[in-house]
Amino acid sequence: MTTASQLFSLQEIDLALDEIDVKKTKAERELETGVASDRLISALEAERESLEKVRSQHREEQVDSETQRERSAALDRLLYGGEVENPRDLESLEREAANARNLSQNRETKLLELSLRAEEHRNKCDQFEKQLADLKSRWESRSTQLEESISGLSTERKTLAAQRSTLASTFEPMAVQKYEVLRKAKSGTAVAKVFRGLCQGCQMSLPTHLQQQVRGGRQAVHCSSCGRMLCLG
Repeated sequence: MTTASQLFSLQEIDLALDEIDVKKTKAERELETGVASDRLISALEAERESLEKVRSQHREEQVDSETQRERSAALDRLLYGGEVENPRDLESLEREAANARNLSQNRETKLLELSLRAEEHRNKCDQFEKQLADLKSRWESRSTQLEESISGLSTERKTLAAQRSTLASTFEPMAVQKYEVLRKAKSGTAVAKVFRGLCQGCQMSLPTHLQQQVRGGRQAVHCSSCGRMLCLG
């Protein structure tokens, strides 16, 4: 006769196997998911796009600024070169030269602003690239740990599964079958110990006659509350 105590020993192995499966599945999912870098990559791409846009604006502004400087310099040469003597023409030329100088200064200010914006985007790109590199480095270390853990868990599981198979083969097949059905129905715990009159599976008090039957050990006893098989604690 296969006793509840014997099945409890089988259950301990099964619970250990369950724990290994949970750990192994968790590690495999983490390894499959990989490094969580999508947010950083998106941020880096956005900064790179912004940087290129600002650089393009800077190049265009630089061409316009150079054209404006040349025009301003040409007007100043004409204004102070002595070639224009008519007061009315000089007054008109002076206004035009002053306006050209103002436009040139505005262009220079715009160029400076664009340079500062470009520098800001470059700095952010550098920050995101460093964060990605650090994240990649940490992930390489973590993935190695996960692979080693999965390998170790697989070896441990193989050893335990062999022990379980050997142990289960010494029990009555019908008893093992009933145990497995009950274990599935009871979230992995088919056999519970009795301690101080309580079923350790559901923590409910057992009637005296059931406690006596458990102590007798001559028949299968089930908890009157949760239905688990009972053995002495």
